[in-house]
Amino acid sequence: MKKDNLYKILIPIGVILCAVLAVLAYVKIVNNKDTNSDALKFKEEYEELNGEKNQNFQEYKLLEIDEDNPVKYADYDELIDVIKNKTGVIYLGFPPCPWCRTALPVLFDVLKDNNIDTLYYKNILTVRDSYVVEDGKLTYELDDEGKEIKGEDGYFKLMDALDEHLTDYVISFEGKTYETGEKRIYAPTVIFVKDGKVIGLHVSTVESQESGYDELTKEQYEELYSIYEDYILEMKSETCSSDFSC
Repeated sequence: MKKDNLYKILIPIGVILCAVLAVLAYVKIVNNKDTNSDALKFKEEYEELNGEKNQNFQEYKLLEIDEDNPVKYADYDELIDVIKNKTGVIYLGFPPCPWCRTALPVLFDVLKDNNIDTLYYKNILTVRDSYVVEDGKLTYELDDEGKEIKGEDGYFKLMDALDEHLTDYVISFEGKTYETGEKRIYAPTVIFVKDGKVIGLHVSTVESQESGYDELTKEQYEELYSIYEDYILEMKSETCSSDFSC
């Protein structure tokens, strides 16, 4: 084959190959940008309260979150898809929650140590329904605009997907308890899913922590770390050892 003819064949192939590589590089950059933007958004969302105090003048726990954290913001459909069809870890919480701010550093350590690169996240601060007791009866709490806080539709769909793992929503007021007839997603809730089955759901931190504003002792840290890691190891294993689902 003459060199001129060979060049005529090789040059277009080279152009096509370069174009394909450019597209792949662009896709990788876009994906990394999306991931990094979620990570930075989460970092800013939680670190924004550092040094601030709540309405009871309690100072929020200081958080320093890595810019390369594994957080991925997820909507209700994505969360339900993970719960029903995939394998992964989900965190439901919100920045002012003192228990969330206690649990997060431990959770991030466990994820890093076990090479988990995605943590699905949903801020549930304003998505839930909320009740108060008036004249001995339950009634919806009102928001700043005077509207009843009845919760988002997606929140109730998410509760349906987690129903068997949730506890009842009970209101305590002046020494009495009131049953709402509903269940509740409390914060923080960390959910571990394997092949579309919830193998673990952990709420709060550890029983011995009396206040979310307290620092964890070494023993408490290790206890919470172990709780999270046990579920992750089960999630990553090829067999199932759960007593209630698989």
